[in-house]
Amino acid sequence: MIKAKAILILTIVTLGLMLWQARLPLWNQHLQVDIWVWWQRLEFWFRGHTFSGLTGNEILPLTLLYLFIPVLLIPIGWLSYANYLPAVLILNLAVIGLHLFFVKRKTLFLLSLLFLGPILLFRFDALVTLLLILSFVSFQKNRPGWSGFWLGLATGLKVFPVIILPYLLLILFKQKQLKSLLTLMIYFAEALLLPVLIFWLLGGNREQIVNALDFHNLKLISIESLPGSLITGWSLITRGAPPALLAGYGIWAVPGPAILFNRLWLLPIGLVYYFIWKNRPRRFDWSTPLVLILVFLVFSKNLNPQYVWWFMALLPFVKAGRLIWILTLVVALLNQLVYPIFYTTLIEEFYQKNQSYWIYYLLLLRNLGILAITFILFHSRTGLLLTDKGNKH
Repeated sequence: MIKAKAILILTIVTLGLMLWQARLPLWNQHLQVDIWVWWQRLEFWFRGHTFSGLTGNEILPLTLLYLFIPVLLIPIGWLSYANYLPAVLILNLAVIGLHLFFVKRKTLFLLSLLFLGPILLFRFDALVTLLLILSFVSFQKNRPGWSGFWLGLATGLKVFPVIILPYLLLILFKQKQLKSLLTLMIYFAEALLLPVLIFWLLGGNREQIVNALDFHNLKLISIESLPGSLITGWSLITRGAPPALLAGYGIWAVPGPAILFNRLWLLPIGLVYYFIWKNRPRRFDWSTPLVLILVFLVFSKNLNPQYVWWFMALLPFVKAGRLIWILTLVVALLNQLVYPIFYTTLIEEFYQKNQSYWIYYLLLLRNLGILAITFILFHSRTGLLLTDKGNKH
């Protein structure tokens, strides 16, 4: 009873602090940029009540539909960006809170949120992780249809969850549950296609979806990614200055072989699946999707600040050791310091003026921390075992 009250108090303090931070310029000056883009897409819709003619859009159909939900929280006649912004914050706060119904290690989960800051209130990544958790819980409860459906929705929001689909199918194949395997695939496809159909009914078309996918594919190597940090470090060593700062496709980037990194992640993900196949998994292990996501992030050309939540949300479901949790909290804190608190310093002072190296070192430490977490989970007994032992909540 006492523990339950303590968790309730910590929950209220954590969510309240996030909401308070979200209202301060120190945080929201950078963070609300994405919501402004969302609002512009909604304005386009409300002008003609159609998505026909929408150009330069990088938002996928399901995400566009999600952007309409905050509108329902605004009284009729009061629709404006000034009212849309707090409606988004409240909706995302509720989505974050829903995680607590599934998380057993609630204290660690709430500490992660405290160290991460309010960024999840301004993005839709918490919805993605909630859908992933629903998918995995459904899978453990032998509900392949719902598991596939939730995973399909998560993939429709952020494409990366598709890397987890083969793992679920492999388990069902090893269990010789071919009917369940087929059911999961059908519901996964339905969850992907249903938002596309609604988008089409609202005036959208195939070309707009292709352009949205190409938008992300054409991005260069972001300064926040591990490859971007290493390229920057190499430039400091060889030239005594950061590399040229490139702007485009919604990110700040550095010169480098971006096309290579569009495909490079397939090799390490393939290696993880080799170990999965070798160990013949017959039951779901939370550590496996966790490591798949971490490996993907390490080798990705984009590691936006909110992406760290992809693995942080799943960490309370595995038997992670103290070192992993310490590293995770440090990564979360560094993540918040780099973006949004000192992001202007990173861009204007470090990259453009070759000053304030300390902010680059914080970013590098964050990325090396993620790399260390990945390595430890791969080799530690308290981390990824890729077998039928442990982490089977």
